[in-house]
Amino acid sequence: MDTLLDHAPCGFITFRDDGTIHDVNSTLAALLDYSRVELLSWHMEKILPPGGRIFYHTHVFPLLKMHGHIEEIYIALRKKDGTDVPMLMNAVRRECDGAMLSDCVFVRMIQRHEYEEQLIQARRMAEEANTAKAKFLSMMSHDLRTPLTTIYGHAELLAVGMHGTLTPEQSEDVEIMREACRVLARMIGDILDFAKLESGRVRIEPATVSLADVIERARSLVGVQLAESGLGFETGGLDETTSVTADPDRLQQIVLNLVTNAIKFTPPGGKIAVTAERDGDAVLIHVRDTGIGIPAADLSRIFSPFVQLESPDHSPPPARRGVGLGLAISRDLARAMNGDISVRSTPGAGSTFTIALPAAQGVAERVVGN
Repeated sequence: MDTLLDHAPCGFITFRDDGTIHDVNSTLAALLDYSRVELLSWHMEKILPPGGRIFYHTHVFPLLKMHGHIEEIYIALRKKDGTDVPMLMNAVRRECDGAMLSDCVFVRMIQRHEYEEQLIQARRMAEEANTAKAKFLSMMSHDLRTPLTTIYGHAELLAVGMHGTLTPEQSEDVEIMREACRVLARMIGDILDFAKLESGRVRIEPATVSLADVIERARSLVGVQLAESGLGFETGGLDETTSVTADPDRLQQIVLNLVTNAIKFTPPGGKIAVTAERDGDAVLIHVRDTGIGIPAADLSRIFSPFVQLESPDHSPPPARRGVGLGLAISRDLARAMNGDISVRSTPGAGSTFTIALPAAQGVAERVVGN
């Protein structure tokens, strides 16, 4: 070996196909605390940790035989004292005097190794923080429900005259209390759902679900809101054969959330339409409104947690307030059922939210709701 290669600022080793070391430079020998003489004729396994030996036999050498070279392979070499040195390896296989040799260049990876360790540690800390956050949200939401139930219960007693007849002004105040409790209950429910989704504790039980039943139930649940808001409601493309594979309760939650959102942001005299169509192996459920629409710049962030968009006058009425989790929860639930949610919107002309779910397969399956 010439002097230049022997003292190059990187490790160099040549081994035969049987794994024995044919030559090694002084740089690598010194790095591993050996002399060149000690390493010559050793098997490569002697300078590899247990995992590295397996990696050599199952990956490194097979790749060299198959392709004749390998590039930027991460591998550790073991020093004389048993500690490991992370290395980046490049190698090429060649013929010499009728025998095959593999020339390998090793470059130390101290900084990258430390960086990878930091990334692993950061990820571990983030996962622990995320778990702690989900647990805190869940505990907080449960603890808030107890006093909220008490407040709502006493407001109900006042509303039915349990403690005497109320004046019109008192009745109005009690109804404000009841509505505030309902709004807060919805917020707490969203926080609980979000916490479960974040921690992966949401249980999905897929079944064959009739969309006609899901839409009809949503219509009945929002009937009062539709009447109070002066909005029309239409359906289309729904019959006894329009079914999807989904969790019935979670699909109902998604549809109800999208219809409720459409009502909130559609002025009186407008219209809400829920239609379905088959698209290959999927069924698309469209929830359209003639509301205020969503600016193009906001379309990419409306599914992010805790995002709330303002109306054109920048002052959404109290009925529209929430914690900004409804759409994030709906999309995560759809994806958990092998589907997704997308949106198209034109400011001033309304929005269309589309739920894509797998179409039900086979007529013999149970249809939820029938």
